[in-house]
Parts: sequence; C-alpha cells; structure tokens
Amino acid sequence: MDDENRVFRPGAVVYEGSQISYAGSPDGYQGPLEQEIVVPDGILLPGLLNGHNHAAMSLMRGMADDSPFFEWLTQHVWPVENRLTAEDIRVGSLLAAAEMIRSGTVGFADMYFEVEATAEAIATAGMRAWISRGLVGLEDPEGEKLNQAVAFARDWQGKAEGRIVTMLGPHAPYTCPPEYLERVAEAAKLAGVGIHIHLSESADEMKQLQERYQRTPVQLASEAGIFASRTLIAHGVFIGEEDLPYLQGMTGGVITCPVSNAKLGNGILPYAMLKEAHIPVGLGTDGATSTNSLDMFLEMKAMAWLQKIAEGRPEGFHAAEALWAATRGTAEVLGHPGGRIAEGAPADFIVVDGNQAHMTPEWDVVANLVYSAVGSDVRYVVINGRIVLQEGIITTFDEAEVIREAKARGERLMREGAKH
Repeated sequence: MDDENRVFRPGAVVYEGSQISYAGSPDGYQGPLEQEIVVPDGILLPGLLNGHNHAAMSLMRGMADDSPFFEWLTQHVWPVENRLTAEDIRVGSLLAAAEMIRSGTVGFADMYFEVEATAEAIATAGMRAWISRGLVGLEDPEGEKLNQAVAFARDWQGKAEGRIVTMLGPHAPYTCPPEYLERVAEAAKLAGVGIHIHLSESADEMKQLQERYQRTPVQLASEAGIFASRTLIAHGVFIGEEDLPYLQGMTGGVITCPVSNAKLGNGILPYAMLKEAHIPVGLGTDGATSTNSLDMFLEMKAMAWLQKIAEGRPEGFHAAEALWAATRGTAEVLGHPGGRIAEGAPADFIVVDGNQAHMTPEWDVVANLVYSAVGSDVRYVVINGRIVLQEGIITTFDEAEVIREAKARGERLMREGAKH
C-alpha cells in the first residue's frame, strides 16, 4: 500500500522503535536484526483503520436489532446509555479493543462520553485512537459539556506514546442546533483539534433538517464553520451534488459504514460521486449496536458489494479501492501518516494467514484479502512497534477477564432495562 502499490514475494519489513526502517525484498536489507519473525504463507499489510466507532457500545451488541433507525436510537440506545457508568465504558472499550485487535484493526476514531475511561482502555490495549466526547447541543445550553470536551482534548492530546489523538464530537445537526455547532467550530479552532460528526446518515434526518432549516446537514455544518477544522464526516449516505461545493477544499473527508448503513436501512454512500469530486473516503464499522461486528474485513466486503450494486456493474468498484479505504483512505481523513508499509511510516502492520482453504489459491492477493479473508485469519498485529497480537494471543491485557466482566455488565444492563 505504498504509492506504487508494490507487492513483494517474498517480502520483509524491518522496524526500529515505532517506525518502519525498511520494506522490500529480504535480500535488500543487510543491517543487524535484534529479532526475526518468519511467517510462511503470511501476508503482511498495513494495519486497518476503523474510521468511525462507538467502542463501548459493544456492551449493547444485538439490542433492539431490526428496529427502525430513530426508534432504535431514541427508544432503545439512548435510555441504556443513560445508565452506563464510566467503568462500563472502560470495560466495553476493552471488549471492542479485543475484537478489533483480533481482526487486524490498529486504530479507530471514537465518539462517546466518559471519554477518559475510553482513553484509559486504549492506553492499556496498545491501540491508536482518535477520541472525541459526543456532544448533544440540545442538552448542553450553557456549554458545560463542550468545555469538558475541550479540557479532555487538551489533557489527552498525544498521550499513550502519541497513540491518542483528541477531537471534538458534535453528534449531528439534528441534536446540535446551528448556534451550538458554531460554538463547537470556534472551540475546535482555538484548541487546534479536528471534528468528528454524523452527517447525512438517514432519510428521516434529511427530511427533519430540510423542514426545520431548509438546509442539508452538510450545508448546515459548513455554514456553522465546522469544516474550518479537519473534519471526519461519519456516514454521508445522503450527500448530494448540491453539497459538493460545501465540501470542496475541506480538510478531512467522509467515513462510510456500509454494514451499519445497510442494516439500519439507511442506504449506500455515493462513493463514485465523491471520488470524482476528490473528496477523501475512508471506512469504518460504527458501533457494535448497529453493526454487531467490528471486523473491518467484513466492512471491506460490504463496501465492495454495495458499491457494485449502486453502480449496477461488477467493474464499477474494485477490491483495491476497499483495501485503500480501510488503510490509506481512513488515514487521509484522519491526517495520519499510517495506512502504508514504507520507510518512515509508523510501525503499524498486520500479518494475515494465507495458508487457509478459503485463501487458496492466490490468483490475486488483494482480491483474496478483500473478498475471502476474515478477521480471524489475522495472526500478528504490530502497533507503534509493539506486538499486541502474537499467534492469536493478545499480549497487552487479559482478554478472558475482559470478556467475563463484559458479560456481567451486559446482563446487568439487560436486567435494568427490563425494570424500565
């Protein structure tokens, strides 16, 4: 996934500290080695980047499945979230981290609350994270939560050996009025941080904002000054041609969540239109409550399938575009130098087991990775120069204990929900 999209057979990667110092043919490196790991039939590629998530929602996986979007959100998700404790969120974030690490994700962008708990979990797990406190302007008339979000952004920026990047997270224009979005935009500029926001996700959202403001979500965000900072737009399903002038020149881009958007009946990102307009597009899962799985290999498949349907022709979207979105596309949206295997890039990479029946034979390695591989094929994960998954074992925390604790907390939330 370098600029030439080179594939080395065999290949070797050497890293020192947190950076890659060599990538290419094994014969091309003559320097000393402290340790050598050889993985026969392994496919080494950049670690995947999950561009949109709510990690602690892993505790609500499977809740109210198959419900209409706004009913699911307002009648099921929000009432349970009101009962979550900071410790719930720490454990839920570690549960999500275990799933992501096991399926080859090295970093993710997260929007939630009690974000200190999320940050502590990610510091423990050894992952990268772009963390923002979710802000609902309708519930923050005095701006107290916005002030807390800014304080978190300043306190945690660059912590955990630089693996944590902070952002501000206004939820969406239907929960954050224009004047509140303006306050967030100004705060982001002053703090020097990016913005993570849901835009143009559902038909109901589009109708509601059109009736209320006679604007699209993208237009509202732009007019409020949101795009003056690097902006991660989550979903973007209903971005239209009328929105393109507002997106031109912005720093950041759009993160598509194809499984979540399909499962909630929201639709398909207009990828071809955004590509033609040179708007960067990355890939994410959304939270496990809407997408159930945090496996980015599944998201790559779904992105390819749905874009082929949208185009009405199989050649309308290629496997390489899905792999690009899950690595360099998301990195570009986030302003991150990763997503590639090259000298000077972060030592963030994974090794997939190519010696599986469903990966055999290998006519096209990219096609196999996108259309055939599954998250459980990942054998090694290296993040910031540290091996966090080695032959299927997470090395940074006790995964079994986290699963036990998450089960107990999920059962408690179910019991409490039954009482309500």
